[in-house]
Amino acid sequence: MHLTRRQLLVAAAPLVLAGCSRPGSSAAPQTFASRGPNAQVPDPELLLGVPPRSMAAASVPEFTKRFNVKVTMIAPPGADFAPGSVDVLLLDQDALSALIAAKRVEPLDRTLIANRKLVEPPFDDPSFDSGGAHSVPKDYTVVGFALAARAGAPGPSSWVDFFDLATTFPGQVGVPDDAVTVIGAALVATGHDWNSSASGDLDDARALLTSVRPRIGVGGTVDRARLNGGLAVMCTGLGFRDARAGVRFVVPPEGTVARPRLLCIPEFAPDPVSAHAWLNHALDPLVAARDTVRTGRATPVGEATFALPPKLLTNHAVYPPALPPVALGFSDPSDAGLEARAAMWQELVAPPTRR
Repeated sequence: MHLTRRQLLVAAAPLVLAGCSRPGSSAAPQTFASRGPNAQVPDPELLLGVPPRSMAAASVPEFTKRFNVKVTMIAPPGADFAPGSVDVLLLDQDALSALIAAKRVEPLDRTLIANRKLVEPPFDDPSFDSGGAHSVPKDYTVVGFALAARAGAPGPSSWVDFFDLATTFPGQVGVPDDAVTVIGAALVATGHDWNSSASGDLDDARALLTSVRPRIGVGGTVDRARLNGGLAVMCTGLGFRDARAGVRFVVPPEGTVARPRLLCIPEFAPDPVSAHAWLNHALDPLVAARDTVRTGRATPVGEATFALPPKLLTNHAVYPPALPPVALGFSDPSDAGLEARAAMWQELVAPPTRR
C-alpha cells in the first residue's frame, strides 16, 4: 500500500518537528512564472477580501516583503461584491458555485500558481469547479459526529452506528436542520453514494430516516459547538477542535464530505497579477501550515504536514484519520437530487397532521 506523506507522518508522529524544512520551499523570486517572456511582475497593490482570523498574522507582511505589494484588507463582501472592488475573495463551496454559474469569477492562469500542484485529492479536482479552473482551496473541515464518552468504548464509529444510537438512546441524538447533510449521511449508511440521485437509493435513505425520526432531534446547523446534554450530534469538527473531557469527534470510515473554503479572483479584479501571486502564496506549504495552526482548519496542501505539530495531524476534528484513510468527497448533488432531498426533508420534519 502506498502511503501519503501525512500518513507516514501520523504513523511516526513523535518524529515530526514543527519547524523543519521541506523541499520546494518558496524562498523567493520576485516574479513567478519567472523564466522567459511570460514572466509576470505583481501589481503594486492587492485588495484582499479575506477575514484576518482566517490566516496567520505573518501571512500579509511576508507577502508584502517578498513582492513589494501593498495589501489592503477590506471587509469580506461575500457574493455581493461590486465589480472591481476586490482582488481576492474567500468563499465557501456554495457561494463559489453560485458565482461560477453567474460568471462572476475569473478563470485562473495556472502558470501563475505553481503551488497548485501541491494540492492533494480530492481538492485538486473538485466536482463543483472542475480542475480548479476558478479557485484554489484554502482550508476545510469535515462532517462527522461528536460523541459523549458515556456512549462506551470503543464507541460508535460509523454512520450506521450513529443512526443506531438514536434507536438505542431516544432523544439523545441530534442532527442539523439540513436536508443535504443528513440525507447524504443516510445514503452512505445504507450503502450508497452521498450525492446519489437514484430513486431507489433515496428510498433507502428515506426508510432509515423515517425509522429514527421519532427518536432523533432536528435543529441547529451543521457547525454546532456543543452536545447540549445529548449523547451524539451530527456536525463538522469546527466546534470540537479543542480537546474537552468526555467528548470526541468521529469521522465515519465509510466516507463523508469536506466543507472547503476557497480563494478566487472576482470579475474585474483591479490587480489580477497580484491576486494570482496571493493564491500561490496561500498554497506555499509553510504559509498553509501556519494558517492551519492559527485557524484549526485542515489544509489540502500535502507538504504542509512537515511543518504541523502531531497534535493537529492526529486531531480528527481537524484532520480526518490518515490510517486507514477515510473516503472523502464533496456534497454536490444534482439539481434533481436537491429537489428530491428538499421534498423528503419536508416530509420528514413536518409536524404530524392532527385529525
